[in-house]
Amino acid sequence: MQDDNQVFHEIETRKARYCRYIDTKQWDEFQELFLNEPYIRFMDTEGQTIHAFASLDDFVTTSARYLEGAQTIHQVHNAEMERVSDREVNAIWSMEDYLVFPRVDQTRPASMHGYGHYHETWHLEGGEWRIARLELRRTILEIASKERVQ
Repeated sequence: MQDDNQVFHEIETRKARYCRYIDTKQWDEFQELFLNEPYIRFMDTEGQTIHAFASLDDFVTTSARYLEGAQTIHQVHNAEMERVSDREVNAIWSMEDYLVFPRVDQTRPASMHGYGHYHETWHLEGGEWRIARLELRRTILEIASKERVQ
């Protein structure tokens, strides 16, 4: 059995990849960070579910489509981790993201800047720690609209 420090370091590394894979649009690698059927929810600042995904493919496809052409940065900080068992870890991360969308695209806002916390459960599967449950609970979300391009 791995000690907690080793496990926590592995999960921190994989969460850093989560952020990098989103920002660099490496969707195949991003998908490999999850179990095949994860629980995924995104909450607004009032605690209401704004997005929930029934399948990993749906989550990755929707994310890739929404972020196409966008410049993004995702950061996580202040990991709180608790070892539940040899094969399960609960984690909470402070997060910040900033998304800038193409100016000519009127279907998305000019930008989004948000803060909050990821609440996650990681499972050990096939020798790799993978996300089984992810809930993003926003505390601040600023959305800048854009003027219509003529």
